[in-house]
Amino acid sequence: MTRPSLRLRYHQGTTAHVSSIYPFSVQGSFGHRGTYVGLDLLAGGGEFCWDPFEAYAAGLVTNPNGWVLGEPGNGKSALVKCLLWRQAAIYGTGPDGRWVGIADPKGEYATLAEHLGFTTVKLSPGGTATINPLAPGPAAEHEPEDRQILRRAEMCTALVGTVLERPLTQLEDAAVFAAIEQVTAAPLDEPTLADVARLVANPTDAMTERLRGTDRDLAAEMSTIAYALDKLLSRSLRGMFDGRSTVPLRWDGPGVVMDLSAVPTDSDALPLVMVAAAGWFQQLMACPGPQRVQVLDEAWALLANRHTAAYLQSCFKLGRTYGVANLCITHRASDLVAQADDGTATSKIAAGLLADSATKIILRQAPDQLDAAVAHFGLTGPEASIVGQLTRGRALWKLGGRTAVVQHVLGPGEQPIVDTDARMNGTTDRTEAA
Repeated sequence: MTRPSLRLRYHQGTTAHVSSIYPFSVQGSFGHRGTYVGLDLLAGGGEFCWDPFEAYAAGLVTNPNGWVLGEPGNGKSALVKCLLWRQAAIYGTGPDGRWVGIADPKGEYATLAEHLGFTTVKLSPGGTATINPLAPGPAAEHEPEDRQILRRAEMCTALVGTVLERPLTQLEDAAVFAAIEQVTAAPLDEPTLADVARLVANPTDAMTERLRGTDRDLAAEMSTIAYALDKLLSRSLRGMFDGRSTVPLRWDGPGVVMDLSAVPTDSDALPLVMVAAAGWFQQLMACPGPQRVQVLDEAWALLANRHTAAYLQSCFKLGRTYGVANLCITHRASDLVAQADDGTATSKIAAGLLADSATKIILRQAPDQLDAAVAHFGLTGPEASIVGQLTRGRALWKLGGRTAVVQHVLGPGEQPIVDTDARMNGTTDRTEAA
């Protein structure tokens, strides 16, 4: 006698449903749209692709802005360069593709710029290359004058406030705005910061009437701003942003790399230079054209005070309006918040920038940095543990509410483009993933 057997039909279900009865299954894929980055280790080693605009279109994120953090030597630079290189291959460059603007304080993007045909502008105090952050640029033809005035005033306020190391008074702020209005309305082909400085030092009758003061009283009140602008033009920004542009401003090329390596990264001038550079980029970002990517390396310098932090915040807010993906790069989470005391307006702006960026890419962090990463990037306990143990080239990606651990895969042909250790190693023939 044979024992009766029970036969059940095979059951089919999605990964999301089957994981409830078999919890060891892998997570679902993030999709194939975007550039190939590497292997998603939480998805069984499946491919991981990402692009800020594709992720936004797919609903994975609510904005195209992102932060990249990583200790030196863990592959942060290689990852960013590969993303730009592969995006250019997939989406193209120029009017029919993507336009890229890079603020490069360390001079690391020269090889990438050469391969992609980017214009490289090397700025140095007293050098021959000058760019004018007040230049009308192509945006002047596509936006109202009021918007130009507001953008220029924000940048000048950030520059002056940084030099003074304090908030501007109401009169000082109004004076800067009035000067910007005057130079914008004046019949000048290209107003400069020097023109603003002259107006602040010698207000016109219209400015005096608007600010409700006599010539002598107003000059005394505005003397502090005049001295701050003089310091900007004669020292901090001398030869770089103090005159008419000697570099053409155009968005129909593939992109621009602004080499700021002549400015020491630990100097007081770096935040000023970064603001002026971002202001020049904004003239391109504001006009119609292709999707754009703005890369700000050493972005911690922009969080040094409330004015520069607020300027970076305005860049982030305009990302969706202008079709710009802002990608900020730094070493540690503590670098971002250490620039300001806890509880200050600057600290709150910095925390908001980190929290509001929909894409966070975190490479290995030292043990003493994990608490800062948890506090400012919303990492869970297991995620913090992973971040502290990541190997070179491996990163924790947070896209909106989802998480991936991705091993960056670097092709042999990409090594010369991303290698920043050639001088240390005495060779550029390295093929391992960076």
